[in-house]
Amino acid sequence: MIIQPEWGTRNKNKYFYESETRRIAVLNEIFGEIELTEDEQRILIWLAGWDEYTMENMLSVIRKAMAAEVKRLEQPPRP
Repeated sequence: MIIQPEWGTRNKNKYFYESETRRIAVLNEIFGEIELTEDEQRILIWLAGWDEYTMENMLSVIRKAMAAEVKRLEQPPRP
């Protein structure tokens, strides 16, 4: 689960934190049950700080990769 840094621990305004909170919630829908390292959490928090367009594109890529993996796992094993 991705845990947002506490308010005031970084030089960001309240609007940034509100936006980041929403983006982290979306990321937690994907990664919430996965044990992440501190470095993995840090990079996802960094990603959540980017603009909406960038975030939506990254989420699209992640979802496509997840769907491709599910499809790959559903294929019968190759001889």
